[in-house]
Amino acid sequence: MTRFLKRHMKRAILLLIVFLLAAQIPVMKELLARGATTLYAAVKYPDQTITFEHFEYEPHFGDYIISYKTQKSDALHLTLAPKMLPIFVKYDPWSEPILD
Repeated sequence: MTRFLKRHMKRAILLLIVFLLAAQIPVMKELLARGATTLYAAVKYPDQTITFEHFEYEPHFGDYIISYKTQKSDALHLTLAPKMLPIFVKYDPWSEPILD
């Protein structure tokens, strides 16, 4: 590798380590989760207007649950994983088929 690439790889690795360490702070976890789920809801449900309700860790499931409220008083409760960096939507009840 050239000296230019080595220097940028070191900076990229250092930036990734700082990001992962900062993501362990509870406030940062909530901000990351809110940002990820806001993007998810905007792409998946563009016609819905949602407002943030609450964010909590559920130890029984080992995942985070973030709740939003819509204008029609419906609730959207998304399950996020993994515990270290909750940015992936694991379960979305609105996208599941309704079974009889």
